[in-house]
Amino acid sequence: MADKKISALTLKSNDLETTDIFAIAEDDGAGGYVSKGITGDEIKNGITEVTHNAQTGTSYTLVLTDRDKLVEMDNASANTLSVPLNSSVAFPIGTQILVVQKGAGQTRIVGLGGTAVYSESSHSYIVGQYGMATLVKCGTDTWYLGGNLETI
Repeated sequence: MADKKISALTLKSNDLETTDIFAIAEDDGAGGYVSKGITGDEIKNGITEVTHNAQTGTSYTLVLTDRDKLVEMDNASANTLSVPLNSSVAFPIGTQILVVQKGAGQTRIVGLGGTAVYSESSHSYIVGQYGMATLVKCGTDTWYLGGNLETI
């Protein structure tokens, strides 16, 4: 078997095979570590590519299939991306959603109903065309928002 460079782990590579075994250290929860082997297939299956959801309207509410995607807001007019309540769309805690303002119209990100979207200094507008932001769900109806944001 040929040697594999560890840098190959950062790419979705056909060079990783089922028979390749990589040793890792896993936290045992008691301050120590346990050695564990993972296969090339486990590594390849754990690496994901970001797919996108193109939106051209002036308003869009996230849906479950937006989980771990890039939502492109492509409109020449001001537009709003809304984060729904958990009772409407039950995203798992830890969900990440990337948002890009693809069009010239400024994108605002807001929570619906009782959904809290926390960001630095309560910034909720993407700064400009091709600016990006990331939403991360951290509680039942609580999200963090970070990125290239401002308040207007």
